Amino acid sequence: MNRGIYPILSGALAHERRMQVFANNMANVNTAGFKQDEQAFQAVFPKPHLALPASGHTAGLAQQIGARPFGPAERAFVAPHLVKTTFEPGRIRLTGNPLDLAIQGQGFFEVKTPQGTRYTRNGMFSLDNQRRLVTNLGYPVMGTKGEIKIPAGKLEISTQGDIKVDDKSVAAIKIMEFPDDQMPAKFAEGLFVSDKGTAAKNPLLQVGHIEESNVNAIGEMVKMIQGMRSYESTQKLIQTLDRMAEVAIQDVGRVL
Repeated sequence: MNRGIYPILSGALAHERRMQVFANNMANVNTAGFKQDEQAFQAVFPKPHLALPASGHTAGLAQQIGARPFGPAERAFVAPHLVKTTFEPGRIRLTGNPLDLAIQGQGFFEVKTPQGTRYTRNGMFSLDNQRRLVTNLGYPVMGTKGEIKIPAGKLEISTQGDIKVDDKSVAAIKIMEFPDDQMPAKFAEGLFVSDKGTAAKNPLLQVGHIEESNVNAIGEMVKMIQGMRSYESTQKLIQTLDRMAEVAIQDVGRVL
C-alpha cells in the first residue's frame, strides 16, 4: 500500500472532527448563554531513525530494503489538539420575565450542582417549589450568602444583582469573573467549571433579558460547507492513490 495514504487519512479524520464541532455549534445556535467552540489541531512528525540497526551487525538484505531512509521522515500527520471556546458575548434579547438576567461584559452566574460548583451565562431563571432561584435545569443559583430564596411579594432586581421584595433586601446574586488566560472549561449541560474565579466587584445585569448564543449561524454554515468540501478532497486523493496502486500491480509488472 502507498504510505502516502496515511497522512491524507489523518487529514480526513481531522476534517471529520471539525465537522462534529461545527454541528454541535449549530445545534446550540438557540441555546441561551452558549459559547461556540473551534477545534484546533497540531502537526505530528514521525520520529527519524537510521536505516541500519544500532547493534553494529551487518543488516540483511530484507532489513535494508524494508528500512526507512536516513534523516527525518518527509510525511507529516495531523491530530486533534484541543477545543477552544470563544467567550465573546452573544446578542441580548428582551424577554420581559423579571427573573431573566443577562450579564453585560465578563462574568458568570454561580450555580450549585450535585457535582459541585459550576458556572453559566444562561440567565433563564425561575422559582422552584421552595421558592429558590434556580436555573432551567433546576440547579440553585448562588448568592453572596448562599442559595437564594425569594419570599412572596413585590420583586425587584437591580442592575447590580441586589434582590428586594417589598423594598426589603433579601439577597444579592453572585457574579464570578475569571482571568482572560484562565477562563473556565466547558463541563456539561451548558455549564462551565473552574477554580480560578473571583467575585465581581461591579457586576452589571440587564433584568428581563437573556444572552443568546454567540454562534453565527451563517458563518457556521459556511465553515461546514468548506469542511465538507475539504473532506471530499481527501477522499478523492485516497481514491487516486488506490487507483495508482491498482495500476502498478496489474499493468506495470505485466510481462509483455
